[in-house]
This record gives sequence, structure tokens and C-alpha cells, in this order.
Amino acid sequence: MDAFNHFTDIQIRFSDIDRLDHVNNACYLNYFELGRVRYFNAVLQRIDWNRQGFVLARTEINHIYPLHLNDAVVCATRVARIGNKSLTMENKLFKTVSGEHVEVANGIGILVASDYVLKMPITVPDDWRNAIAAFEAWK
Repeated sequence: MDAFNHFTDIQIRFSDIDRLDHVNNACYLNYFELGRVRYFNAVLQRIDWNRQGFVLARTEINHIYPLHLNDAVVCATRVARIGNKSLTMENKLFKTVSGEHVEVANGIGILVASDYVLKMPITVPDDWRNAIAAFEAWK
């Protein structure tokens, strides 16, 4: 968890549970999305989301241990890399077991900066890039 500066508590809902009595794999995408949205709301406070933002182009998840209904879960989120028109976000899900944080899943999302009005990719604006770099404490 040390590599991350942003954390989102996740509430597991009864509807997230499948026939095997654990969280269905598709729900992990929702947990990562919640982490991303809260990250952007905290770090990029000046975005007009009606005009510009990001479009998810690729996602990848590694499932390590199952989650269950009453697990205490947190989603750690960070931007690992910023390119010209895209960025790579990393997420890790942790559950608390005997007072320790145990990683249960991790993944990446490739997001493309986009103009929603023109419906086309844009270069990641410098103010977004600078805000993310400052939050992540990159040198």
C-alpha cells in the first residue's frame, strides 16, 4: 500500500455475491472504477466532465483471493504513467484479515484523454499532468 496515495473504502453489496458465495469477478471492475472516479475528483478538481475527461480503452485484472460479503475492503489507486494522450492507472484491492491488509486483486486501466463534445482523443492537458504529478509526488 506504500506506493499509493489514494484509497477508497469499498462496500460489498449483497447483489455482488454469486452462487459460490463470493464477490463475482465482474464486480471488481466496478470497484476499480469507483477508485478511479474518486481519484480524479480529488486530484483533478477543475475538469468540466461534460466537455473533457477520459475513456477507458483497456483493463486487466489479476484475482488473487476471493472477497466475501462481510469483508472490509479498500481500493488503492494511482497513476503509474502518463503518455501523450493516455495514462495508465493501477488499482489494488485489499481486505483486512486479522488487522493486516491482504492484497486480493490488482489491475490496470489504460485511459485515453478525450474531448466528449468532439468525440475524439486529445493530448493530456498540462494542468491535468501537473496535478497528477504533484499528487503522486513524482520528480
